[in-house]
Amino acid sequence: MTGSKWSAATRYTLIVLCGLIMALPLFYLLSASLMSAQDIRAYPPHLLPPTTVWHNYVDAYHFLSARVIANSFAFSIGILLVQLLITIPAGFALAKIPFRWVGAVMAVIIVPMFVPTNMTLIPLYVIVDRLGLVGSYAGMILPVAGQTAFAMLLFRQFFATLPPGLIEAAKLDGAGWVRVLVQIALPLAKPALAAYCSISFLTAWNTYIWPQVIAPDREHQVMTVALAPLARGQYNMVSPSVGMAAAVISMLPVLVIFVVFQRWYIKGVVGSGIE
Repeated sequence: MTGSKWSAATRYTLIVLCGLIMALPLFYLLSASLMSAQDIRAYPPHLLPPTTVWHNYVDAYHFLSARVIANSFAFSIGILLVQLLITIPAGFALAKIPFRWVGAVMAVIIVPMFVPTNMTLIPLYVIVDRLGLVGSYAGMILPVAGQTAFAMLLFRQFFATLPPGLIEAAKLDGAGWVRVLVQIALPLAKPALAAYCSISFLTAWNTYIWPQVIAPDREHQVMTVALAPLARGQYNMVSPSVGMAAAVISMLPVLVIFVVFQRWYIKGVVGSGIE
């Protein structure tokens, strides 16, 4: 075997080993979700369930409840839709519509990205409380949806790569800025849209602190808040195997979205969406 083949074989072996190491926690989560409570506590630990207990998923569904699962979807999709309505026109305007003080506007957008989220928690709560939105879906969604600096920069960067001649041709044809955005720019922005939808949904789905602070009641509770007591070891609420099954259920939507949008996600991140 030549030196280049040895190098390739070593590289692929390391990649496979790293992949297996990173996949091991996920594999054990899936395996433990099908074990009984006694099998999870057994020593030495089982890597595979000695007896498959499918009923853990039924118990996990009842523990989470349809209301909590629906709240998680409403919270994540609501944030995503509001952010898209704000950031797509803003990103297009920053990239293609000439106006004064573009640099100042960009600075105002970028600076809040460097403020730790925890520092804004109390001011946000005070504002939401004075607006009477504590314990409501609007109070849960709007403050998080307003954190759009990254999305504006992502869309601004993507729209900036559109050929100027394409925009000028549409303007000469009598199209306004809204028509240029809807009929020309947006169809070409599928990679950026897919990338941002994946990132935004994943971030909103995993958000814990704000929903816990603003709406901890069962009526508005999301899955991260419902699962938090199990992460702190409070397994007296449910069996650890049921907790594992509940964690798998909470992970599935994010996994499905990532697998479906993976190709567009990579293209959007690297910024090579124009073919």
